[in-house]
Amino acid sequence: MSPIAHSGVALLGWQLGATRKNVKTLSLFLLVGNLPDIDFLFHLILGRANTLSLHQAYTHNLFFVILTSALLALLLPAGRDRWSLMLVGLAHILLDIIVIDPVRPVGIKPFFPLSQALYNFGFFPHLQRGSLRVMLSTKNIRILFLEAAIFVLPVFVMFGKKIITTIKSRSFWTA
Repeated sequence: MSPIAHSGVALLGWQLGATRKNVKTLSLFLLVGNLPDIDFLFHLILGRANTLSLHQAYTHNLFFVILTSALLALLLPAGRDRWSLMLVGLAHILLDIIVIDPVRPVGIKPFFPLSQALYNFGFFPHLQRGSLRVMLSTKNIRILFLEAAIFVLPVFVMFGKKIITTIKSRSFWTA
């Protein structure tokens, strides 16, 4: 999934789980929702095709997600906020398991380093990776719109007015 889907789920988690609605908590939820994809930076920074194999190798597992979510959760009030943040991190793993993965090895290793077993229940279309031209292809644009329609639009339909009001408030920006 792209950051659009992961951010939509993070926004939903923030809306339902954060007791304090401010820029800090929203930023933490968005960060945790997208953090496992930090491994993709190796490909972007190093610019080598073989580094693409690092994507979903070391950060798409329960150990990484629970560790990073738990550490970042310490910045939030105890209770519902922290558990909601952890669930957003775990949702990243679930979303990536349901995406069609055409790149070998197919799937992710959610139990790494304890198990090398790969899991993939791919039924959601995947984004093509490669050159800028490939990434901006019509197929990819359609998939991004589909992700937005499924993972972002419903959040704004259900909570849009609340989210906009919150973001417009002074307290959102001063926390």
